[in-house]
Amino acid sequence: MSALPEFEKPRLSEARRQQELIAAIFSGQAPDAPCTGVLQNGARWRAGLAAYRGNGRTHACNALRVQFPTILAMLGDAAFDALCAHYWRGCPPRRGDLAWVGEELPAFIETQDSLSEWPWLPDCARLDWAVWQLSGAPPATFTEDDLRRLIDGDPASLSFRLSASVRRLPSAWPIVTFHEAHRVAQPDWEAVRQAVAHKRGQTAWIWRPHGDFATMPAVASLDAATDRWIDALEDGKTLDLALDSAGEEFEFGAWLEQAVGHGWLDGVVAVHASPAVTEETKP
Repeated sequence: MSALPEFEKPRLSEARRQQELIAAIFSGQAPDAPCTGVLQNGARWRAGLAAYRGNGRTHACNALRVQFPTILAMLGDAAFDALCAHYWRGCPPRRGDLAWVGEELPAFIETQDSLSEWPWLPDCARLDWAVWQLSGAPPATFTEDDLRRLIDGDPASLSFRLSASVRRLPSAWPIVTFHEAHRVAQPDWEAVRQAVAHKRGQTAWIWRPHGDFATMPAVASLDAATDRWIDALEDGKTLDLALDSAGEEFEFGAWLEQAVGHGWLDGVVAVHASPAVTEETKP
């Protein structure tokens, strides 16, 4: 195995330092030796580690409040802080960057019997996390060349590559209704109650406005035809097959205009269909 390039060594050293520090914070007692790159030792090392332990939960909770505003609004301050403390102890972070501290919170919520009365909470948390992730997503790269390729090409051999700044999130619960209700001054709680009572599932469509780094990602609910269309694109289907999946009610022209304007697409790509399996080609 060849040696690492010099420019990679500081990155590897920092990752190792973060991993060792996280392990030390969550261990039952202070390790005898300090972490890689830590100058203090002895009493100063143990005192510093105690400070990390004491402040870590507070910093993590503050970060989680930003990353999961819908869950915070649903549970209230006291219950949310208790959830954060339980999450901090039961699911130690795997990265030193607080921007990723909530990575496993949606799955963690699913394991909490005390929250089972509100089965929509995990998916609401997944929506919050998707919004948080997309707030720093790169812009779309769809160009005029892609448009020409679309016009001149064969729908049976082309597909769309969705931008990294979009997410599709299906749920058995009305997660978009929940999301919107906790962002307006006077929410329609009756509409929320009716949606929950009838278990009206929604697929959330999340995107960061094209080229606008200052605006938070937008959230909308996909209608059934558009949901089938995007699901087919995510599955790598060609445009003709994706259109068949969407059905006659899907308006391709209107969707394409929105997709280009909002930055939902990264390009038009060629798709090579797999050869049909026949008696002659079977192994």
